[in-house]
Amino acid sequence: MSDQVSDQQLGDAVLESVQHGSFPQSEHVASAELSPATLPKLLDIVGKAREEKKTQIRQISREAASDVDGWIAQARQLQSDIQRSQETAQEIIKQAESGKEKTAHVQDAVSKVGFLHSEIAYNESLVNVVEQLKDISTLLESAQEAAVNSHIIHALERLEDAGAAFKRLGPFENARVAGLLKTRSSELRTAIAETVTEAWNGLVIVDTTDRSISLKEEVVTGTTIHIDTVVEALIKLGTFDKFVTRLSRDMDSVIISPRLTINTEQLVSALVIEGDNAQVDGHVSDMSVKATLEDLQAIAEYISTRLPPSVATPLSEKLVPTIATRLINNWLLPAVPLSTTDVPSFQEILSLVLGIVEYFDELGWSGQNRLSDWVDKSADIWLARQKEVAIARVQRLFPRRVQDKKTVERVETQTITKGDALHTEHTENQHVPEKEEEADDWGADWGEEEPAKEEAKQPAEDLEEEDMSAWGMEEEENQEDKKSEPNAAPAEEDAEDWGADWDDEDTKPATAEPPSKQPSQPSQNPLGKAKPPKPTSAEEVITLREKYTVTAIPDSIIEIILQVITDITTLNSTDLASAAITPASSGLYAIPSLLLAMYRATAATHYSRDIAANMLIYNDCTRLCDRLRTLLHSLSSSSALPLHLHPATHLTNPLTADIKAIETFANRAYGREMESQRTIIRDLLDAAQGFEKCTTAPFSSECDNAVAMTIDRIADVKKAWQPVLSPSVLLQSLGSLSATALGKFITDVENMDDISVDESGKLHSFTVSLSTLSQLFIQPHSSEEEDESEPRDLAHLYIPNWLKFQYLGEILDSSLADIKFFWTDGELSLEMEPEEVVDLVKALFAESDFRRKAVAEIRRGK
Repeated sequence: MSDQVSDQQLGDAVLESVQHGSFPQSEHVASAELSPATLPKLLDIVGKAREEKKTQIRQISREAASDVDGWIAQARQLQSDIQRSQETAQEIIKQAESGKEKTAHVQDAVSKVGFLHSEIAYNESLVNVVEQLKDISTLLESAQEAAVNSHIIHALERLEDAGAAFKRLGPFENARVAGLLKTRSSELRTAIAETVTEAWNGLVIVDTTDRSISLKEEVVTGTTIHIDTVVEALIKLGTFDKFVTRLSRDMDSVIISPRLTINTEQLVSALVIEGDNAQVDGHVSDMSVKATLEDLQAIAEYISTRLPPSVATPLSEKLVPTIATRLINNWLLPAVPLSTTDVPSFQEILSLVLGIVEYFDELGWSGQNRLSDWVDKSADIWLARQKEVAIARVQRLFPRRVQDKKTVERVETQTITKGDALHTEHTENQHVPEKEEEADDWGADWGEEEPAKEEAKQPAEDLEEEDMSAWGMEEEENQEDKKSEPNAAPAEEDAEDWGADWDDEDTKPATAEPPSKQPSQPSQNPLGKAKPPKPTSAEEVITLREKYTVTAIPDSIIEIILQVITDITTLNSTDLASAAITPASSGLYAIPSLLLAMYRATAATHYSRDIAANMLIYNDCTRLCDRLRTLLHSLSSSSALPLHLHPATHLTNPLTADIKAIETFANRAYGREMESQRTIIRDLLDAAQGFEKCTTAPFSSECDNAVAMTIDRIADVKKAWQPVLSPSVLLQSLGSLSATALGKFITDVENMDDISVDESGKLHSFTVSLSTLSQLFIQPHSSEEEDESEPRDLAHLYIPNWLKFQYLGEILDSSLADIKFFWTDGELSLEMEPEEVVDLVKALFAESDFRRKAVAEIRRGK
């Protein structure tokens, strides 16, 4: 322990810790060390502190002694009060127990009194129920007596009273005695219903064997019963509607249906009404609607005179709608006129239908609204019928007329100016100077930009003849440009791959395009669009003619359209202006568009049997567009019809849209066929596998077969298309297919990195073989001045890549010097790009100074 900490300080720290739980604040005291010698001193200090605390407690106890005595006295008083409260509570509990017994006696007495009252009430109600049951029994006895005496209505009334009395029984309604009375009532009701049914069957006699119905007013069953009594009884029994329904069904099956239904032998049963009997017997001789309506009126009169209104009126609600349905389906709809000559008789039929509707109204019948509505809608029904018949006629006509083929001629009038090749040929029959040929507007309109460079060096006489042979393709497009009426469909309407190129076809033919960009349809310029301009002194009008094959479908469609216009004119004439269907005559103008839409929708099916189906579709669409344009031109002439009914007012816009749709449809058909043939040609050449191993067996034979089959395929296509297409379209189509084959071959050769001498010779032989395709484009001279024994080869006009292909063949069989000569002094630069020639040179010749110089010179250009 530190010398600075005294025993007293340590003792005080211990006391503070014991009394207050505090820790010494002095660092010296807290860190002091306790030795065994200090413990007695600490115990001394703690003992003194304990004695002091005891003394303080004793002093406090003496001072508070008086207060503690008072508290003890109050506690004892409280304990005494609690004991008295407990005794009082026990007394109260005893008194409560005795009150419960008295309450139980009172409640028992009350319940007995209530039971006595309920017994008295029950006895009184029982007496009342017994009296009611007695009354019910009396009513049932009265009803039975009335039924026995054939007083049916009185018996039913008593039963109704008994039924009301049963409901007043309240809880006793389910008692056994009440059940017995109900059973008796039900039996009486059943017996009366049987009697009424027997009476009804005696009044309404239906014989399905003899197909006759007999209606009577009274029937004798012990006593005479009138039909009104039977009807009233049926109504009270709740079975009247069932009997009326059965009667309407019997009337329809026995009388109405046989008279209004035409059987498979086109016969109708005859109606015979004699007295109370109506019978179907034999067959009618008059199959007119008028006779049918007269018989219906006779049936209505028969029913209304032999049945009371209480039966006839509800019967009409069920019978008239059936009559209306059968009459409309079997007689009125077939009577709708298909020809304008039948309109007056149809108008008379409508008047007769209105007459029978008025007759039904006079009888107070209901259900004839359908007949009156049919008359009101007769114009719309007639119009719908005309559309149905027109479509049905087309459906029947197409399969037959597609077999009828004929050759038609397309006549084209063209104005040419001085300097044109055709002008020179028809006037002076001279050669056109080279400069004039290059600036020839006619050739420019045909789009012969690239071939013109090569042909500029040819005699003008050849160019004139070649251009003349191609008039059906290029000249038509030239006239299209002059008229500013594009004939091709919008690009967004073409779903085929070729559609993107078709928009350029109106102004630019396909001959200048590479095979990959060839349009899939020939140019076309329908007739009748505009009259040729009046020629000036420097102009000449020439007429070009070309024939192609079509079916009888286009002319048949035009015949139907012309008949529609004639019918509208006839319906609005003075004689038929007041007819009910005349207001709907303008709706006939929708038929042409329907027929043309029907043609587009079904053409693929009807033409499918022909080997050149798509080309026939193309020709027919061309013919149809020509006829429609001629028709539109003729519609602008005067007409007897008012302006709002004038054909030009209703048909110009629809037919113009239809012409565009048909042209689009034709282009798609042509495009599908061309793309199909191109695919076949590509597949055939793909068998050569790029001609990479054309000298190695067995690949060499595959290459030979691929080339031979391609040539044969194009020749077969010509045989199939030649009887159908016009010469110009045929040549253009074959040119496109040939361009595909040559383009495929050119691409394969250009993709070869190395071509040996043997491969070069083999590839050259393939070019020679493919060059025989030019035989498909040999045409006789058209000029009388030329020797017709010398045919013309037009392959370079119709095959865009023909010259390029010929140069490729020369390159494969030529030396490096020859190739360089072709490039510098020949026309090779017009057909191939420098890099194309360079790649071929690198593939054909080994690396050398001569090859490097030749490549450099080719890249520099001429």
